[in-house]
Amino acid sequence: MADWTKKITKAVGGDIAADEQLEDGLFLNPSGTTTGLMARQMGGLVGAAIAGKVQKNRSEASELVTDSGLAAEWPEHPVVVGLTGRRMILWSHSQMSGKPKEKVGEIALEQVAGFDVEKNKATYAATIRFTDGTAKVLEAPKIQNKPERFAASFARLTGR
Repeated sequence: MADWTKKITKAVGGDIAADEQLEDGLFLNPSGTTTGLMARQMGGLVGAAIAGKVQKNRSEASELVTDSGLAAEWPEHPVVVGLTGRRMILWSHSQMSGKPKEKVGEIALEQVAGFDVEKNKATYAATIRFTDGTAKVLEAPKIQNKPERFAASFARLTGR
């Protein structure tokens, strides 16, 4: 498993303020990314059947997704997320090395009402709920992440 905290610190540590500490890191894909990849890789009817089964097992939390408010500000591409005591910082990542690259956004923790994860077959569903009532459902691939640790770090830092 990737240690995203170490990767973030090494690759883009300068994006973290001197008075902040990186508490945790996570790699997130837009919801449905893994299903699409499986269908393309398996091809034909077999791929469609497997992808359909994975899609069926996805979290009911996907009904929370909105394309307005704070949720709409979340990038529609894979991101590396760094968690500090004040904010979530978002970076693009290199597809070749997997390293975080360029800062693409940040969200103050006071704007995040909750961060929940649910274990699915090939991924974790990660739901970020915002204080404006919107939410974003994303995927954390199992092979690259420790989303339950990230959620615990979020809860410890925010009390939510």
